[in-house]
Amino acid sequence: MTDSKKADSKKTILFLCTGNAARSQMAEALARLDYGDLVEPVSAGSRPAGFVHELAALAIQELGVSLQGARSKPAEEFREAKLDLVVTVCDSAAADCPIWPGARHLVHWSVEDPSFVPGEEAARFAAFRATRDDLRRRIDGLMEALRHSIPRRSDRELLERGAEILDDPLRTHGLKFEGVREEKSGHRTVARGRFARRGRAIDLQVRSGVVFAQYEASDREMRHPDYMEALGASGAMRYPGLSKDPLDAFRRLRADLVRHAGPFLSGKGLKQFERVAQARDKKKGPLKTA
Repeated sequence: MTDSKKADSKKTILFLCTGNAARSQMAEALARLDYGDLVEPVSAGSRPAGFVHELAALAIQELGVSLQGARSKPAEEFREAKLDLVVTVCDSAAADCPIWPGARHLVHWSVEDPSFVPGEEAARFAAFRATRDDLRRRIDGLMEALRHSIPRRSDRELLERGAEILDDPLRTHGLKFEGVREEKSGHRTVARGRFARRGRAIDLQVRSGVVFAQYEASDREMRHPDYMEALGASGAMRYPGLSKDPLDAFRRLRADLVRHAGPFLSGKGLKQFERVAQARDKKKGPLKTA
């Protein structure tokens, strides 16, 4: 699919809150991070605050992306736009802007504004994190609800499309996709491919629609969940998740790579990777023979 056709097929979603300083800004960033190949998210405020809240920016920065360049925008900027969906994330914005002639669908979420949580900085930041995670769950559910049908794809087609989803963050670190090959595994054919650069690689496999990812450096290798556990990131891991669309495993893997795998991808954390992989191999012990 060409870039222009991909852009044309994306759904445009407007996230709307009162000030466009926190909730809708985070929702826009989350939708772009997790489903940027499917949607074109934008955000605005019914009464824009004129700034983006620094704690909202920090909460998104924790996920490996930046709100640099984001601005608080008035809803009027999008009044004449053709929108597939308008999502109001607070009651006041829904009351201020109840009608959107150019929108195909309207959805309302009642999400509390973390900006008004009192207390010390840590307590306030915890509220922004909780709001971020709540919005992320809601966006996951929204994307499931928007799907009318899932195209049937072979394992090879899934891997080819999945590699496109992963390409941007991996190419940023110089890792290039080496193409898809098919291998026999028993009575089944497995689609395999990898992103690689200078002694490190992300190996990908698709077997009967199930996606597997593995990190490789020197003579060490670790499956994605094992590496996330070694990093202490199991609780924050999004891969593989539950979804009707097998490609969501690639989308959630992408989010994990962006948030947690920067040291491995850049090459700066390879020694650490080799240490934790070696420690895990020792813990597993030698293979038992009959």
